[in-house]
Formats: sequence, C-alpha cells, structure tokens
Amino acid sequence: MLNLDYFLQKTKRFSYLSRIDIVNTIYKAKGGHVGGSLSVIDILSSVYALKEKYDFEFVLSKGHCLLAWLVTLIRIGELDKSILESFYLDNSSFGGHPKKGSSSSITWSTGSLGHGLSITLGKAFASPNKNFICVLGDGETNEGSVWEALMFMSQHKLTNVLVIIDNNKQESLTFTDDILSIENLNDRLKGFGLKALRIDGHDHEQILDNLLSYFTDRDVDNVPKVIIADTIKGKGISFMEKVPKWHHRKLTPEEHTLAIEELTNCKV
Repeated sequence: MLNLDYFLQKTKRFSYLSRIDIVNTIYKAKGGHVGGSLSVIDILSSVYALKEKYDFEFVLSKGHCLLAWLVTLIRIGELDKSILESFYLDNSSFGGHPKKGSSSSITWSTGSLGHGLSITLGKAFASPNKNFICVLGDGETNEGSVWEALMFMSQHKLTNVLVIIDNNKQESLTFTDDILSIENLNDRLKGFGLKALRIDGHDHEQILDNLLSYFTDRDVDNVPKVIIADTIKGKGISFMEKVPKWHHRKLTPEEHTLAIEELTNCKV
C-alpha cells in the first residue's frame, strides 16, 4: 500500500530545496528563466518524488525551464549539485535548454517550443507499455503543432502519456491573454476527445493524486488525459509573482538576499 503522506512530505521538501537552488543558481549565473522555473517546480517535484515507485520517461517541452528540471534531478541523486556551477556557461552541457544525453533522464533536446509533445507521442506510440509524462507551458499552446499532437494523442488513444500544462498565464514578457488567449482550455481539450483535469499546480496533494491516478488507473476509460495545472509565475517570491519582467532576468545582490529570506522563511 502506498504511503501517500511519505510522498507528500518528500515532494514538499523537494520543492523547498529546489526553489532555493533555482534562485542561487540564477544569481551566480547572472541570468536565467527564473519565473517559469518557479512556477513549474511543484509539478516536477511531485513527478520525481514518485520516481522510486513508478518508472516513466519525462520530456520537458517548455525547455527554457531546464534549471527546474536539473535541480529536481539533483534531488533524486541522478545529478550532483556541482553541475550547477557550470549552468549557463560556455561549453557547458547544462545551458539554458535541455541537451540530449547530458543526463540519463534527458532523452531529447527541447526548447524550440511546440515540439516536445510530438516527440513524446511518437515515443509513446512506439512503446505502448511504457509511461510518458510531458510538461508544456500555456503560452506554448499557441503553437499549432501542439494541437496537431493532441489530435494524434486522441485518435490513437495514447493513454500511456500524461500531458501537464504549466498554466502560469504568462508568456515571455507579458500575459498570455494579451498575446493569444487559450481559455476556455478545458472545453477545447474536451473537444479534441481528451479528458481535461484542472488543478492547483502548487498543491502537492492535488498533483500527487492525479499522478497516482495516471499510474494506476490510466486505462479505465481509455481516454488520454491532460492536466491543466494553474500556477503562478515566480511562485514563492513576492516581488516576482505575476510580474512579467521576471520571465528571464538576473538578480541584484539585494534581490537575491530578499528572495532567499522569503524562501527560507517558508515552512516545509
């Protein structure tokens, strides 16, 4: 029997440590995609907290948030924390986007938005008995290739894929609604023959519950599932939350100090 409380506490601890690592690394690197990394980290923490129990291949389609993935892989011991010293440096295997083969979990290079889901579905179509999880950004769904992939997913009933949309409602240096609104996303996905589930993307228990449902009951209704995880860009740092300029930015010494103070004052 699964000890949900164990995984819940593990997930919260992952998120706490990873947010601190994200901020410290971006400060040292003098730049990085801080806002999106902070919005997606609770999702990644929940996914990888279950890695000891369930096997899966993961694709980060919103590849610019690589740092959130790296610090998560550090949490599970796949990567050593020392790799963060070379983040964003010339000739580093850990630049701003995932590089195929830089870690055993990074099986595909992403960052050109709109392609990660197609890659995931191709892999899933070829390996129907294998679990796949793909995380996209909400702004990324502006890409037509995403909707073509969703049609393919529905047509071929690829229930071995779980799609999670990090719906932080911002893209680049503004708000998603000001560029190309994707709402009502639930109805659009249902119109494609998919099951859309909307959750709080910072509620670890909600995320874990839906992940466990995917791993244990995915074939019950034979309908592929997409989780819309409502998140906040810059989550955890008050002066970054919902502020578009923190899409990609370096921190001043004063901002770094304030950010770490806020994060370390949070209870795990």
